[in-house]
Amino acid sequence: MLSIKPWSLTVALALLTLTGCSPSGDGRPPAGAALLGETAQQGAFLAYEHSVGIRLPAGQVEPRLAAVREACSSQRFGQCDLLAIEQNQGAYQAASITVRIAPAGVEPMVGFAGDGGELQSRHTRAEDLAQAVSDTEQQRQRLERQRKTLLQHQARTDLSVSDMLALARELAEVDVQLADNTQQSAQQQRRLTTNLLTLSFSTDGEAAGRLARIGAAASGMLDNATEGATEAIRLLGYGIPFVIILFPLALLVRWLWRKANRVRNGA
Repeated sequence: MLSIKPWSLTVALALLTLTGCSPSGDGRPPAGAALLGETAQQGAFLAYEHSVGIRLPAGQVEPRLAAVREACSSQRFGQCDLLAIEQNQGAYQAASITVRIAPAGVEPMVGFAGDGGELQSRHTRAEDLAQAVSDTEQQRQRLERQRKTLLQHQARTDLSVSDMLALARELAEVDVQLADNTQQSAQQQRRLTTNLLTLSFSTDGEAAGRLARIGAAASGMLDNATEGATEAIRLLGYGIPFVIILFPLALLVRWLWRKANRVRNGA
């Protein structure tokens, strides 16, 4: 008959308890969980944008921002272009970085940015560019037809010099519009084939002590007093011209009033 010693049961229960309390089972998803890059299906013209909020330990915002910037510049997770960086220093540190990245690079980039941090928020939205793409394509077709017509007229041999100059000028304008159209179309395709990703980092600022709060209040009081004195001097400066004008008028009114009283009393 198989016998189980009490001490072996105790060890087994302890191992099960440690396994259940391991860091991977804390119930909090990692920063990059379920945030995948999006690609529009065939026939759709959707430009996807992601916003992710990550809370990091104190002092980690600036190093993590620099690390994400370097990862984008080195194309660590595929095609990536840096678009914007914002940073706030002080007791409450915050920063954000906006990149345009290939859909396959969204998840690893978010996971890299949130390593060791806590995911606070995530949001994904899509902008429908179907109408814009259609308008750009129609403009391109119209400009190409116009350019073809101008080239046909330019090939005529019975044109005067002034007509040839006018045609050359119109053709140059059409070429410029076509170049702008091509650039606009390329920008639209870039938005359709990549994702816009904004990573916002934050950390809790340290609570201010009593002396720090008293100092801040005293500084604010001095600032308010200075501002009040400045406003009072400014108002006094505005009032001086009125005093200079009104004082002689008041003397004149007083003199006329006294003169009228003397005439009335004499009558």
